[in-house]
Amino acid sequence: MLYGVGIGLTKEHLTLEAIKVIKKVDEVIVPGKMAYEIIKDIREPRIVEFLMGKSEEVVKNLAMEIASRLNEEIAFCCIGDPVFYSTFHHLVDELRNIKPDAEIRIIPGISSISTAMALTETFVSNSAIISTPDFSETEVAVILKVKNPKDVEKKLREKGFKKFFLLEKMFMEGEAFYEEMPENSSYFSVLVARR
Repeated sequence: MLYGVGIGLTKEHLTLEAIKVIKKVDEVIVPGKMAYEIIKDIREPRIVEFLMGKSEEVVKNLAMEIASRLNEEIAFCCIGDPVFYSTFHHLVDELRNIKPDAEIRIIPGISSISTAMALTETFVSNSAIISTPDFSETEVAVILKVKNPKDVEKKLREKGFKKFFLLEKMFMEGEAFYEEMPENSSYFSVLVARR
């Protein structure tokens, strides 16, 4: 199994779940010195450098290695969170090309997004945009507090989104996961849409 472990931006950002995974796996891999410094006191990791101009080759080689070791547990530790602009995404894509049924688990971490908002006392109560400077082509939409998922799906389909997931009451009683949107859902619902 491959774990993508978010380790935040400092040692203080490490979650209990991240520490637990780092301690239990067969091997820990980090993508550079900053990640190494964050986890070195918990476990000595292997550094895999993703050099400019050669990172695609490094990703392919690492994915091939991991595909041959799926009977082991390997943690790839990412600065911030593995789902936000991380090398882990490229590694997962390459691994899925080699071994589509590879077992992968993502451990979320404190992202630079939430850290920057905390440091600037920026609160989100309504809509927000999180993007790179090229925000004209949005790939993902995350909609919070979705009470009418079918209506939201319809609006997003008009904008070119094609794949939808609804997570209702995550980590609560009555937790549910949908790929077909229901008419109604709880206030505690998050809809993820992809192009």
